[in-house]
Amino acid sequence: MVSIILLGVAACAPPLPRTVPRVVDGQVEEGPFISPYAYEWFIEGEVSAAKGEHDDAAIALETATAAPSDDVLLMTRLAEEYEMSGASRRADRTLALARRNYPESAQVALTEGRIKRHRGGLDEAMTSFLEAKRFAPKWEEPVIALAETLRVQGHPLRASALLIEYITTTYETNTEGARRVLIDLARSGGDAETLQRALALAAGSNAEREALLAAELAFDTGQPALAARLLASTVGAPENQVFWLRALMASGDRQTARDFLASANSEQLGGLVPHAEIFIEVDEPDRALDLLQTAAASPRVQYAKGMALLERGDYLAASRALSDVPHGSSTFEAARIALAESSEAQRRTGAAAEALSLAPHDSLAVRVKLAELYLAEGDLRAGLRLFDAKLAADRVAVATLFERAGHYQEAAAYYATVKASASEDPRIHARAAAERLAARGLYGPATTILERWTATAPDDLYARVRLVELLQKADQHEAATEKGLVTLPFVDDPLLRERLVAILSHQAD
Repeated sequence: MVSIILLGVAACAPPLPRTVPRVVDGQVEEGPFISPYAYEWFIEGEVSAAKGEHDDAAIALETATAAPSDDVLLMTRLAEEYEMSGASRRADRTLALARRNYPESAQVALTEGRIKRHRGGLDEAMTSFLEAKRFAPKWEEPVIALAETLRVQGHPLRASALLIEYITTTYETNTEGARRVLIDLARSGGDAETLQRALALAAGSNAEREALLAAELAFDTGQPALAARLLASTVGAPENQVFWLRALMASGDRQTARDFLASANSEQLGGLVPHAEIFIEVDEPDRALDLLQTAAASPRVQYAKGMALLERGDYLAASRALSDVPHGSSTFEAARIALAESSEAQRRTGAAAEALSLAPHDSLAVRVKLAELYLAEGDLRAGLRLFDAKLAADRVAVATLFERAGHYQEAAAYYATVKASASEDPRIHARAAAERLAARGLYGPATTILERWTATAPDDLYARVRLVELLQKADQHEAATEKGLVTLPFVDDPLLRERLVAILSHQAD
């Protein structure tokens, strides 16, 4: 009786659908129905693939294909997992079957391109990706694959242009994946302008936030002038003002910063003390002291007064102000370093060393200043012993110390070992990037980096002299002579001047 009832229910049940709506090639279309059994194994395969377990993924997808189905997505995913698990012949056979069943499928062409790219055939992969794009022009996956392949081939600008063109002309579909790839491409390449464009393409974008993110990238990659330009149109936003000013100062445009500070609202810059501190950075100590007269007393205010007096050249008053910064305050260490500089300016090397004796000697800034004092006394070895060359930040200090001591080849070697992220100082970014290229004999690109840096920071005479030397190595002798003769009158350090004269005389090592 139960069997009869079950048969009756089965007879009355609706038949399983022959097709179901699904997304293929970025479009919703009717496709073959996938049984629950096959779907379960398909999901199992995708989970294994996500974990990097390609052998297990291939087995699961192969099991899914055992169910009666010639689904294009299932077949192409199986081909990819065969390839990733090392079964290239099976991948080719599965892909050939998918191609016969779906000769104009963008999914098949895309998978074919991915497999070719995995095997190192980048040009052949590009052809397949272009075919996929032709079959499904609004689908973002072929465009992303094309851009990623262009990047691998060394054409990041073409990749960015392709993505921007796709995003700006494809309105009906979601382009978030392409935009994410564009942002990653801009960040990895240090292309701040493309980053700003990519951020602006987002729905509900925030102009101030976009400008700040792009400017931060430009600044971090040694392009402070570009950072300042990117922020120029949004400088009214309080969060952008201080960074814009610092970018101006780093790029050498102190006059624009001074003009802005003269009429700026202190509250928008964070208060009287931050306003005064920026005045000190742009060589306006008197304006800083005027602001600090009305500021409530604090260790930070006391330190700022000392720094303003130091900048003004009033060393005795600076020393008194800096000595009054209390031990344990957040500005104590910086105050002791400044006090050492004031004492050194008065040719009181012993007092400078005594000022640093109370500061924590594990601090890099303190060790750098102590090393400078040792170097002034002619004891380079004692200065070098303060640093651990295994640490990235210490390598920067060692490179700088060697440079100041006139050991220019050793300095270049240390700069070449510094990664760009090891320091936020644009000077270090520029020198490290240039020296890494020069160490590989790529003098042309190295000079390009130093040209850009010295244009924004002409007071970095060490970089300018190194640029002259690398121009010589790049066989750009006329440019080297021209830049060297322009630089020579500004070089007052005897060792650096001797080096530049030797380079111009073609006697440098």
